[in-house]
Amino acid sequence: MKTIILYNPNSTGPSKANALALAKQLRAADITVQVKETTHAGHAGELAQGYAKSKEEIALLSSSGDGGYHELINGALSVPNSKLIVGVIPSGNANDHYTALGSDDLAEAIIARRVSRIDTIKLTGTQKGRPFVKYAHSYIGIGVTAIAARRLTEERPSVMTEKWIVLHSLVSFRSVKIKENGKNHRYSSLIFSTIPFMSKVIKLAQQSSVTDGKFEVTPIRFRSKLRLLLYLVTAATVGLHHGISRKLYRFRTIRPLDVQIDGEVYKLDGNSVVSIEAQKQNLLCIL
Repeated sequence: MKTIILYNPNSTGPSKANALALAKQLRAADITVQVKETTHAGHAGELAQGYAKSKEEIALLSSSGDGGYHELINGALSVPNSKLIVGVIPSGNANDHYTALGSDDLAEAIIARRVSRIDTIKLTGTQKGRPFVKYAHSYIGIGVTAIAARRLTEERPSVMTEKWIVLHSLVSFRSVKIKENGKNHRYSSLIFSTIPFMSKVIKLAQQSSVTDGKFEVTPIRFRSKLRLLLYLVTAATVGLHHGISRKLYRFRTIRPLDVQIDGEVYKLDGNSVVSIEAQKQNLLCIL
């Protein structure tokens, strides 16, 4: 199986080193491997789309965190019925997708061609007046998690300041208001997921599955700062066990809304009709 590994040369993590290490292991097993660096934002998605259009059976791996892998799978899924197989070499901060599903020995999984079909979550809405479509390999969130993620992305803090930014976002955050079934609802956080945790610490619905054609909805209704803090402590320790399984979830934004998709943050328009829809086993993935 032809294998291509992408890495970001500007990554502050071990993106290049991990890509080269895996390539060395695969070549020792007579696997043909190409290692390529991305040159600009969105390049991984562009390459994935091009490989998907070729209709060849190619394993395309992203040496990255959840955000880089998110870019890659959106390029892959932009081409229906392609033979492109994707995978991630964990080289970021969280790597929730790999931690939840990945093989202990990625090289062995590639050599043995352990390929699975897994679900994704499709979000549709509008951005700057134009249709907006993205796929999530793990989760979508609105509310305090998206606000904190945007700040972390914009400020690129050190490890010392990362926790302070998250805490400050929590203290300063009020709520998000969306319209569901014609009524306004306020949330501190609303998460849609196919894996049982996010950002390494928030434990979500334990009944989650990546093959059942559903996602879990974890709502945190608007509450006082103290109650929200206690709730998040519970989420990080005992876990949140009341996820609701859904195939489709719709709402309308009232104001422009930050949405976090696999660690990447986007802003949706105000008065945008948003659909969250499970896509059953539409992604070929090395696990």
